[in-house]
Amino acid sequence: MRGRTTMCSGTILHVNAVGLMADLEVARERSLARRPFVIAREDVPRAVIQDLSPAAYREGVRRGMLAGYAQKLVPGLVIRPPRFELYREADERLWALGMEFTPLVERAGRGHLFIDLAGTSRLFGAPEDAAGRLRRRIVEDLGIYPSLALASSKTVSKVATRVFRPSGFAVLMPHEETRLIRLQPVELLPGIGPVLKERLTLLDIENIGELADLKPSEAEALGPRGTELTARAAGLDNSSVNSELPEKRSIRSAVTLEPDTSDLEVLRVHLRRLTAEAGFQMRKDNMGARAVRLDLVYTDGKEQSASETLKQVLVRDAELMQCVWKLVQRLACRRVRFRRVGVVFSRLSPAGPELDLFEPKESKSIRLQGALDRVHDKYGFAALAPGALFAAGIGTEPFAAQTPGRALGYGDAGW
Repeated sequence: MRGRTTMCSGTILHVNAVGLMADLEVARERSLARRPFVIAREDVPRAVIQDLSPAAYREGVRRGMLAGYAQKLVPGLVIRPPRFELYREADERLWALGMEFTPLVERAGRGHLFIDLAGTSRLFGAPEDAAGRLRRRIVEDLGIYPSLALASSKTVSKVATRVFRPSGFAVLMPHEETRLIRLQPVELLPGIGPVLKERLTLLDIENIGELADLKPSEAEALGPRGTELTARAAGLDNSSVNSELPEKRSIRSAVTLEPDTSDLEVLRVHLRRLTAEAGFQMRKDNMGARAVRLDLVYTDGKEQSASETLKQVLVRDAELMQCVWKLVQRLACRRVRFRRVGVVFSRLSPAGPELDLFEPKESKSIRLQGALDRVHDKYGFAALAPGALFAAGIGTEPFAAQTPGRALGYGDAGW
């Protein structure tokens, strides 16, 4: 989309290689191009679908669906085993191609990049020309056709790639951005999932423009992020491209104990709260951790730390807390009271593509985690907390400023 105007386009480019795994399979086996096929492990019970072709999607197949059910739904459905090393190498190559144009490249999940092309015109021409060159390089090197959009912000460019996918190329002038995104279905706006979409439907809000027009008081009714969502719906997004690799990012949470304590059960309760806070922040960004660190400070000033690097991405509070408590058991051997405790989750990785290869036994706790996150996202942390916090006399004081009213407690399931 090019306007005949002297105005310049934005410089934030979003690369959206939706269905990267399926596209790579097609690039290597052209006969799959128009056939319904999925990527899943057939050698495990209750295997789930990792990725799928557009033809399979049109037949009603969805990512995360049981492969056996999909075969019943679509007779003759082709199943290809996942080749994770191939996908990893392609994702690395996609990032490397972006880095050839500028160091300001942000990884936003497998097959997704944000690239800030500001300041590259002397080397590569106008931002739209640089984006076109990058697109050609991706097609030549990887054999895939991602959708690309150039706009003034990350939100607008991401919405545009969703509008013009699977293989479109949009260059938006500033005066075109609001006009484009206002007309799109509200679920195309980043941050709106099925639960919030259902709530907006009840409010008769179907497109992004209607969300942008909400008054501040009406936006607050959507939850703690309501005001932020309405601003994004209006195309207001000042977030910059974060070139730091996800694996080098970290989420930290710490608390000073009042009073000092040597009671491990009290320590456990505090760690549950810290882990829940950090875990929620990671899941909001669709991230999980591959490394965990515990920091302890004792009354006498001595500090101890222990860490563990993990083979898989940890996402849910229960599995994060289990790893943290193992570190406590490794360190807590001194007969001195604890003064301060902290947790650090690092080597962050996208959580979405890391689907289980079979339906996990703890699916009940997965559903519980999702329900807790929805309550926390809507009402804040003070609205719902483990009963153990109140039993220990801790409650939800650190979060009290976020949410008025009485906090509710729940048991230790999933904690």
